[in-house]
Amino acid sequence: MMRWLVLLLISLLVAAFVYININNGTPEELGVTNGQFNVCPESPNCVSSLSDISDEQHFVEAISYQVSRPQMQLALEKYLLSTSKYRIVKSELGYLHTEVKSDLIGFIDDVEFYLPKNENVIHIRSASRVGFSDFDVNRNRVRQISAALVK
Repeated sequence: MMRWLVLLLISLLVAAFVYININNGTPEELGVTNGQFNVCPESPNCVSSLSDISDEQHFVEAISYQVSRPQMQLALEKYLLSTSKYRIVKSELGYLHTEVKSDLIGFIDDVEFYLPKNENVIHIRSASRVGFSDFDVNRNRVRQISAALVK
């Protein structure tokens, strides 16, 4: 009986890792279109400064800055790379897409930054690729980034 339980547990773990690996591919709907990120799904594992302010589950404050846009993007990239958690996927003036991989299971989250012209603000979207809840990991990530940049 115990052997069957161990076998079942191992099978469930393998199935979970296969599921995560299959669904950990880069989403196609990333980027900025007409000044907007893709809308967060209904699940609570995504936050965005471009969500409606009344959407308490998904809305986060944008990050304000006082230097030039290129200087701010460079400072942002420097901070992200200094943490060794972020991998820059795409970087062009005004837009940055990074990936963050969780230590234990290997979940990948996409973190996007949008620095519109003539606005001293960084819009941010942080979303999990897999799962339903993220236990506020994305919201806390945005808080950490904001705190580091608004010194």
